[in-house]
Amino acid sequence: MVTFSLFGHKIALGKISNQVSSWACYYGVQDKTSQLEGFGLLISAVGGQNPAPLREKGMKVLVYVSLGEVHADSPYYAEAEKLGLLMRYNENWDSWVVDVRRPEWREMLLTRIIPDSLAGGYDGLFFDTLDSPIDMQRRDPDTYKGTERSCVELVKEIRRKYPKLLLCQNRGFEIIRRTAPYLDYLLIEGLSSTMDLSTQLRSDVPKPDRDFLLATTEAAMRENSKLVVLSLDYSPAEDVEAVDKAYDFSRKQGFVPYVSTPELNEVYLHNSNF
Repeated sequence: MVTFSLFGHKIALGKISNQVSSWACYYGVQDKTSQLEGFGLLISAVGGQNPAPLREKGMKVLVYVSLGEVHADSPYYAEAEKLGLLMRYNENWDSWVVDVRRPEWREMLLTRIIPDSLAGGYDGLFFDTLDSPIDMQRRDPDTYKGTERSCVELVKEIRRKYPKLLLCQNRGFEIIRRTAPYLDYLLIEGLSSTMDLSTQLRSDVPKPDRDFLLATTEAAMRENSKLVVLSLDYSPAEDVEAVDKAYDFSRKQGFVPYVSTPELNEVYLHNSNF
């Protein structure tokens, strides 16, 4: 893989393999290099974990990019509000769902948000919050007609602009068959175990929900045989039985598992990780 320097950081020129046997998701800001260096892949937040020492050890690092929402403390929030892009408030995360159909949003993403995110030095992008605008079309198909199509076109456009980067999509199951050919990874949240945000209580994922996730994932893999599926389950670290069950079930499906808390601000190290 050949690299060049952008703002002092190395950027990949040749696309690297997407194959991994372990991964982690960490959005905290404390340096966790010693805990993370044994994983094959990391999904990180902008301004969080320094990717350089991990990439030097051969680890793949993707950076978080919100394609469907703008957080209230985002540096792009004021402009998005001024342009009338904010459509619905998400009280769970203090963020706003944006109108992905608008060219102004695509312009912000492609010319500023994504380049700014990549400036830290990463191997690829992790797409989050596509579910949010898609859900608006599901609830009000007349008002938000064309939202799903715009989400698909957005993923395709990012792939065209960044052909060598590793790309991962979180959920977005309504469009995953259409976006799968442009992705390297698909992330499934809540395959086996989930936690309530308000009570922090863990529960098993109901079988119908799990079956839906598996069926949709299988359909995506038929569209892209090289797609690597990552599973992300939530459980208290001390619930070893639930954690082990989540890892075992995911691996039996041929997926690459990780278990953490919904805040994703700690690195979970379990015997099941590696």
